[in-house]
Order: sequence, then structure tokens, then C-alpha cells
Amino acid sequence: MSEPCQLFARVRLTRAELDRFFNSPFPDAAADPAILDWLANASYYGERYTPDSIRERLRGLSTVGEWIEDLVEPAVGFFMPCASDYDDATQTWTLAVLDFSENYDDFIAAIGAFRAIATFKDLPGDGDGMLIYGYMYEAGYVVTALGIECGASRFLDDGAPRGLAIQADAAMESLMARGTAAAS
Repeated sequence: MSEPCQLFARVRLTRAELDRFFNSPFPDAAADPAILDWLANASYYGERYTPDSIRERLRGLSTVGEWIEDLVEPAVGFFMPCASDYDDATQTWTLAVLDFSENYDDFIAAIGAFRAIATFKDLPGDGDGMLIYGYMYEAGYVVTALGIECGASRFLDDGAPRGLAIQADAAMESLMARGTAAAS
């Protein structure tokens, strides 16, 4: 895939735990056997990732919150809407990034962060997860999907659950409408 993918995540947790997650050190994806297994089976160009190459490529990331800020901050001279919102009523954090990436370094960073959020997730939630997929380009193509539960996350081998995909599509459509309105 050579076009940017979209990133969507929805996680139910208290605001205090979300703040702890944002302030936590960026996780070491190279130390996560599930990520290494996923990479071993992934199809991408270039040299195969190793724990050392992952650490080298992600070494500039200090906290999860700084990574999120970088994701949602518009690039100079370029506006592509995104959203990082916490709903106090439902105690749900949603992240939607319309112009995420086509780069596996970024995919690994996102997977590492969203596997780590499971340790902060303190509320049950049906359908919590993360999705890296094609919405604008190659619609329906799923790079990866994670299911996120209290204390655990897992790769979803069958792609994105329908509910998560529907929420992701709605979020991306909303972002596109916001971008269109801003351009007018």
C-alpha cells in the first residue's frame, strides 16, 4: 500500500487513567512478542524489522501523549483534520487520524501504543479497539486491527469487527466533512 492509511481507536477508560496513559513512557514495541510475530507475517518492502531496528526507528518517542500530540498537530502549510476526544459522559476516548501513514514505522508505533493502553483501561467496553485501514484509498483494506480489553489486547486476525469499522468510517466521514468546511 502506497497511500496513507487512516487510524481509528476507541477505548473506554476513566479520564484519570487516560491521563496516566498520555504521561507514560512510549512503550518498547521491540520487546512485545505479539508485535514481532505480527511483523514476521506482514508483507512490506525493505529489510525485515528486528528488535534493534525497531528501537532505532522509534527512539525519538518519549511519552504517549507527545506521540498523540504529533499525530493531531497539523503539518505546516497542510490541513488534514483529525480528532482526539474524550467524552466525559461515556468515559470514552476516541482518536481518528485521516492522514495517518503508509509507513510501517508509524504502524508499529501505533500498535505499540494501543497494546499498552490495555494496562490503563479500567472500564469494560464492548468493541474497544484500534484499526489501521484504508478509508480514503483502498477502502476496506485493513493493515491491522486490535481488540482492547482491561489488561489485554490482541491482534484480530479476521480484520476489524463490523462495529469498530462502522465507527471508524463514521469518524473519517466526519473528519472529511470538517476538512471540506474548513477549505470553503
